[in-house]
Amino acid sequence: MTTDTIALKTEQANSLRMLYRHFSSSKDALAALHAHLGHTVGLKVLEAGCGSASHLKLQDCMVTGIDISQYQLERNTHLTERICADLHTYDNEQWTSAFDLIVCWDVIEHLHSPKTVLEKFFRWVKPTGKIVIAYPNPQIWKGVVTKYSPYFVHQIFYRIASGTPFRASKTDQGPFRTVFAEEIKLIPLLQLAQRYQLKPEFFASLESYQNKFVKRFLPNAIVDALNRFFLGELKAVLDVSATDFIIVLSAETSHAMKLPTSAVHEAKSISPET
Repeated sequence: MTTDTIALKTEQANSLRMLYRHFSSSKDALAALHAHLGHTVGLKVLEAGCGSASHLKLQDCMVTGIDISQYQLERNTHLTERICADLHTYDNEQWTSAFDLIVCWDVIEHLHSPKTVLEKFFRWVKPTGKIVIAYPNPQIWKGVVTKYSPYFVHQIFYRIASGTPFRASKTDQGPFRTVFAEEIKLIPLLQLAQRYQLKPEFFASLESYQNKFVKRFLPNAIVDALNRFFLGELKAVLDVSATDFIIVLSAETSHAMKLPTSAVHEAKSISPET
């Protein structure tokens, strides 16, 4: 069996640790994010892949939502403007440096070419703006199983663990097909952002309900061991239950870390030798 891992350098690991916080619940992680962002009042906001609701407290903001599902857009009452389109193909020259805040929540794991979409975000955000990206960690048991198991397995697990009825898929309430492209692994994503002069100023992880659900049937030690294996050298930085990330990127910040491109190799998937 061979294992390809990220070669984390000492200074880079220390930089990540300085920013990094782990939370045992999504509620606590979201509270920390709100505290970090402060008052989000009167901003021009893009909710990319907005779904049916916003995860942030946005007050008196001009919120544009773009989603591939008309059902989701119609259910979202927080939007000022609704655009039904695919993030892969949609573009708008008027959006260049237009948004104070771009929010992309549980979306990039579903994209076949997240790099293309992320580069649009980097172009659309104002020089003084921020980008919030939340998504599942692809380098942990949940990400690996989701990526390589058939879609129907994902559907069944989602229904059992979350209690969502099977008929929900008819109105686009998920679960949605998940790709987990290589570009959204932690280090490649941060390197891509840095090429556009954007750095993380907030970096947190949380333990998902799926991880907690599995722990009801398997000993914690076994679940943690699986997570530790798939994390590879990232386990030196991340909590063993870091199933999901929340990252805030910005260009202008006094406490954003610099990620030296030369100090790290791009992440590769961990797979058994065949």
